[in-house]
Amino acid sequence: ILKARAEYNEVALEKGDEKVSVTAMLIKLVAKVLADHPMLNSSLIGEAIQIHQDINIGIAVALEKGLIVPVVKNANLKGISIIAAESNDLVSRARGETLTGADVRGGTFTITNLGPFGVEQFNAIINPPEAGILAIGATTPEVIALEGGAIAVRPIMRFTLSADHRIVDGAVAANFIADLKATFDNPILMNY
Repeated sequence: ILKARAEYNEVALEKGDEKVSVTAMLIKLVAKVLADHPMLNSSLIGEAIQIHQDINIGIAVALEKGLIVPVVKNANLKGISIIAAESNDLVSRARGETLTGADVRGGTFTITNLGPFGVEQFNAIINPPEAGILAIGATTPEVIALEGGAIAVRPIMRFTLSADHRIVDGAVAANFIADLKATFDNPILMNY
């Protein structure tokens, strides 16, 4: 994901476009994978499970007064540059306390990224009535074993899914995480 972001930003700078953040990349990748895992893009309404047609990604933003979650609507249908512009605007307006009610309504899944704070891994609390939230930690260089026993240093990003087990079971969550990991490892998959 970091290599794909660097390559994208190189082309964007050549064209005079703005660079995209890790958060924008994460929103796009998560939205792509959610399209294949509709149970994680659902809500428990009363006793019924409502599967959402739209994929609206909430972004947890920490403020002095607490947490707020503005929403990038229909993230699966948008290009990365549009997601970057929208998420930057939402975060800026959240910090400036100028969000509207429409900006924070309609989320179907939330991501929270504590990487900028140096937190490597954590568990996030689900934003009701959503089925899940993805906690994303800092990317850190770590020693790993490669095939054949070679050792290398690679950037590692840890993420943790919290899921409402009234809506999804562990196997559904595990399949989502496996597909998410494959897409993070090979971000070109977000285009297919």
